Amino acid sequence: MYVALMGGESDAQIIHLASAIKNAGHTPLITNTQYFGAHWHICYDPDYHDGFLTFAEHYGIPKNRIALSSIDAAYWHQYLPPMKTSNDDPSFEGWREQELASSLMPWFTYESIQWVNNIEAVRAHQSKPVQLKQACALGAKIPFTYVGNSTEMAYQFCDNIPEVIYKPVKGGKTAKFVKKSFNLRKDVHALLQNYPVTFQAYIEGTNVRSYVLGTEVISVQIDTDALDFRDDTSASPVLTIVPQHIKTLAVKLCSSLGMKWCAIDWRREHTGEYYFLEANPCPYFLYVEQLTGADITGRLLNLMGIKN
Repeated sequence: MYVALMGGESDAQIIHLASAIKNAGHTPLITNTQYFGAHWHICYDPDYHDGFLTFAEHYGIPKNRIALSSIDAAYWHQYLPPMKTSNDDPSFEGWREQELASSLMPWFTYESIQWVNNIEAVRAHQSKPVQLKQACALGAKIPFTYVGNSTEMAYQFCDNIPEVIYKPVKGGKTAKFVKKSFNLRKDVHALLQNYPVTFQAYIEGTNVRSYVLGTEVISVQIDTDALDFRDDTSASPVLTIVPQHIKTLAVKLCSSLGMKWCAIDWRREHTGEYYFLEANPCPYFLYVEQLTGADITGRLLNLMGIKN
């Protein structure tokens, strides 16, 4: 079987999965979207409802092409923006990127391909306020949250809560504390001057990440003195036990949010209460697997229909 791996060729996680797929007797196809239109291409016939991914010779693919209907599964790790052209017009580059992304949709939505995860799940994660609302409706506790760019309402939120953090609405940067001072209104205005922000009540406690793979849950605890464990290079995950009702909730959240697998970040209070922060449909896992010995790779392959 053919299994597409969407991400960079030098990405350790992609290299690792490609090796595991080969060892299981199948063929990995590393599709780096940065080189789409240069090293590999797509053709699609809507009437016939099939097409091909075509590859440059150095990919070593027989006949240099694979039918969409021949791709059994695909792993979405990272969509990388296409390389820029020599055109100096920013509007052209924006239009071109849009066209390239749109032409990949027949592949992203091809029904017989087992995407782990699919584009709908990835897009849903890009709207974290909506994800928080959905998680809350499914029974998860969430921190008090404000999302927006209205200075006055954001100021009132920050003023009424003892400790507040702020972070991007979509992601890409780590969380920081809001500094409480006599200049709070001015500081909040400065934060919102260029883009909206997510403000949340700070939950004192421990970072817990639950990897959900179908109906299985593997959880790790990440101890750190940093506000965001991603800012602490010395933070090491260790396996931890979470209550059964949290496991059940994690599986429910993953499935209801349209994902076959994900990493759910929780904040566990000293009282044992769990607060949902986010569910990531394409998380990093290799470091956790290497440190803990948990077989995330094998479970991922199973989700893609590969028995190992």
